[in-house]
Amino acid sequence: MPERTALPDIIHRYLDAYNRRDVEALVACVSETVLFENVSNTRPSLRIDGRDAFARLAAQAAETFTLRRLEVRTAVIAGDHVAPEVDWTGTPAVDLGEFRAGERVVLRGASFFTISGDRLVRSWISVERPDSRQRISGP
Repeated sequence: MPERTALPDIIHRYLDAYNRRDVEALVACVSETVLFENVSNTRPSLRIDGRDAFARLAAQAAETFTLRRLEVRTAVIAGDHVAPEVDWTGTPAVDLGEFRAGERVVLRGASFFTISGDRLVRSWISVERPDSRQRISGP
């Protein structure tokens, strides 16, 4: 696995803010015109345009999970484009569909970021299909 230091600073800041559930720091990482997309089961499940909408989503998501963590497994970097393979671990604070409050959920996915200046202008996230996830009981 490449050393995490190979990632651009903005990606480090974004991941750190995400993992700490620091909404203000997370929003500071994105541009005014950020496009955020989440794909699940090979279909778009969420699309957010603009920093204000991103901030509302980030605040909601921070409260929805008692714990959440993104860890980079490996990454491909080409200029202003960064594509990390990630492990996501989260514990919902409330029931979310099949995911039960207090149940630790582990997913593998990929993120695709586009950077302009010192901000993220695009974040596209895809996770493996639900039948490939690993569920672990307890914290």
